[in-house]
Amino acid sequence: MVTAPPPEPPLSRFNVPLDYDFTAILRVVERVVPKQFGSIDSVHQVGDDTRRHYAYEAVRQPFVAYADGSLMHLKTSLAYKVRGYYKPFVGPTVSAGCGNDKIQPRLVVELVAPVTLTSEWHLSSHARVARIEPASDSEADRCRVSVLRRDVTGALIDMARKGLVEHLPDIDRRVGEVDLTNRVANWWALLNRPIRIRDSLWLTLGPERLRIGRVTGEGRVLTAQVGLDARPRIVTGPQPRVDTLPLPPLAHDTISSGFHIMVDGIVDYPSASRAMTLALRGKTVTERGKSVTVESVTVTPARNNRLAVAVSFTGDARGTLRFLGAPRYDPKRREVTVPDLDYDLETNSQLINTFAWLGSDAIRGFFRERAHVPEAAVLDRAKTLLLIGLNRKIGDVMTLLATVDSIAVQGLYVTPTALVARAQASGYASVGVKQR
Repeated sequence: MVTAPPPEPPLSRFNVPLDYDFTAILRVVERVVPKQFGSIDSVHQVGDDTRRHYAYEAVRQPFVAYADGSLMHLKTSLAYKVRGYYKPFVGPTVSAGCGNDKIQPRLVVELVAPVTLTSEWHLSSHARVARIEPASDSEADRCRVSVLRRDVTGALIDMARKGLVEHLPDIDRRVGEVDLTNRVANWWALLNRPIRIRDSLWLTLGPERLRIGRVTGEGRVLTAQVGLDARPRIVTGPQPRVDTLPLPPLAHDTISSGFHIMVDGIVDYPSASRAMTLALRGKTVTERGKSVTVESVTVTPARNNRLAVAVSFTGDARGTLRFLGAPRYDPKRREVTVPDLDYDLETNSQLINTFAWLGSDAIRGFFRERAHVPEAAVLDRAKTLLLIGLNRKIGDVMTLLATVDSIAVQGLYVTPTALVARAQASGYASVGVKQR
């Protein structure tokens, strides 16, 4: 008598939030975007007007970065000065402008970049200019040049935008050079290791693929919600040997959630005997005016995936009746029952010949109805061990967290030492990765 081979583990999904501190990206942007735009020594003509010229110079402050939702925001300010020059028909050139070495109008600049991961585990961004505008509504942050007869604030905004847009591809290119392969490969190797639950009992996660989901951020940390496709399995015996798959390309996300693990709930026959004895001891059944009261029940394995249930009784007859039947799981009652329990004619013939009324349908039905083992006796231990395996540290940087929401029995098997309930445990799990 052996259990059926375990089925192929169903595909499960674990949430793996991967954090990335984008301080390094901030340093990249600082190097890529110039700190100065224009020069007060470089004079430009105003349109087609050969008599009017201007020069400008804008100096950028360091960027301040923060994450909001799926976007990385980069904010800075530009302090600028402008000189306008007018050459009249008669007389020397006159000049006027805004800004000096002490007080200068300012522009606020904000770039945004949705950051994600490529299939090859590189960062990817698509930076754009979100806004450029005066730092305030005050006249101090506007530039009106009298000799040019105009407010040049808008022109400065356009020039700053053009200067920034020219460098956006450089930002995206340098961000794309950030490679997370080695870091994720180390985590992947940890996920492939068997997890010891107790002596001779192991949990293997069986990771197959990682899928990119939503990217969110807070402060200077971006968090990519990665889904881990795996086929977890409970394995008994010595530590299993597993083939560690190389880190696969990052795939697109699909609609899937939760894990599903096949577990074996095991109840040995002494425990099953105690459970049935508890359910039947002291119960009295009457037939044809004769009564018997149950004293104890003994459960043992029988051929053809059946159980033998021996019921000892006293009363108007004394002895032991032996029944045979195949165990079934009743999901409504949440019990292991034996609905086809019937007399073992090979062992009961003498007793029934002496007390014919003991062989009645009523007595058989009585024991069929009450010979059961509560689900908890079979599955609680399996659930506890599974939670032990799914809630633990993996290495120094990873933590596995899970809850089991339900366990559904898929089949019952009679073995020489125990009744085995093969069940599918379902729930939600995540793998936390500590930022280094």
